[in-house]
Amino acid sequence: MSQIALPLDIRLTSQDEGYLVTDCNGRAHEQLQNWNNWPNLTAILIGSHGSGKTAMARKFIDQSGGRFVANAHRSTDVDLFHIWNQSQIDKTPLLLMSSLEVSRWNVRLPDLKSRLAASLLIEIGPPDEAMMEGLLQKYFVLRGLSISEDALSYLGKRMERSYQYVQLLAQKMNVLAIERKRPITRAIAIEALAQHQDSADQSHFGLEASRDVEES
Repeated sequence: MSQIALPLDIRLTSQDEGYLVTDCNGRAHEQLQNWNNWPNLTAILIGSHGSGKTAMARKFIDQSGGRFVANAHRSTDVDLFHIWNQSQIDKTPLLLMSSLEVSRWNVRLPDLKSRLAASLLIEIGPPDEAMMEGLLQKYFVLRGLSISEDALSYLGKRMERSYQYVQLLAQKMNVLAIERKRPITRAIAIEALAQHQDSADQSHFGLEASRDVEES
């Protein structure tokens, strides 16, 4: 596979399924590596959809031999309490993952609340410009395509700071590049951004219209 030409302030944690590391997730990356220092060997990883939580958790498992719970907010209090106790017995580090803040987990069991409150909270921030550029480059390299520096520069100053937004925009540019049999140029980036904005505006308009109907 071709090497990914990443900006200087981005690291790739492995050649295959690694995740990118920039300022927005650098602290989380370091905390996951220092699992020996977690209180009660337990941490909670919070990050939005597409932020790389699963890739980070897999690397954590490889390094620590611990266990993780994806979408921990969907687990029952009893299940979480059981896995926490089992991890303490096994002396195995436990990582609980969620896209929601712990306050929104709807936990009712007092003993579980106290254990979650005592756990290390690890948060992945919104993507910075370096992360968004790196994610776009990685997306297209893995598909045998390329994106020009001009396109990256244009998008970096105009894109919404959202992992999901990066993915959706990359998909639009991929479709346009395949249709036109061209690499991802500034022109394609401009067109994809405009299409995405039009779709967002139409969705917003439809939502507002439905609200008007409900209120009338």
